[in-house]
Amino acid sequence: MAVSLTAQPESVFMHKNIPLFLKRFSLSYFREDSCIEYFIGKPNSIETISSSLVFSYYSPKKDLHVSRFYPELYLRSNSKYLSAACFYLVIQHCSECFSLDDTCHISLETVENISDSFYRKLGDFNFNVSRHFVGNVVEIVSGIVKSNVDTSIIKEHIYQPGEIPFMK
Repeated sequence: MAVSLTAQPESVFMHKNIPLFLKRFSLSYFREDSCIEYFIGKPNSIETISSSLVFSYYSPKKDLHVSRFYPELYLRSNSKYLSAACFYLVIQHCSECFSLDDTCHISLETVENISDSFYRKLGDFNFNVSRHFVGNVVEIVSGIVKSNVDTSIIKEHIYQPGEIPFMK
């Protein structure tokens, strides 16, 4: 499932929704070896809105695995499509952090209704079911398309007292 990682401009959808996301939220990250945890916060604040965003890269299989992606943005008013913008930004950031090439892919396990209602609707990715598991759980995979989006706005996360990496 090789997809060229030549930088492409963002889609019209992302071009519209990434600035909306960044106006309302900030992203930070903590990296430990091949795992990255992302945090959604309020701009210019230490308040964390969500930290259930964990990605890991398994280099022998060239697999960027979405271990957890539950941004909880649906709990915020006027947040339609902002989870998609967040996912896009995080994938772009991961692809830079791990220096992913055109032989890499994204994988994750989810239930079929989430696969159909969220991941397969992300027009900037080509998610398809690769395996079925018990209980309507599916593994989906997609190639990675690199874009020109600036991810330098994603800063390293500063842990607050009592915060433990990867523990939510």
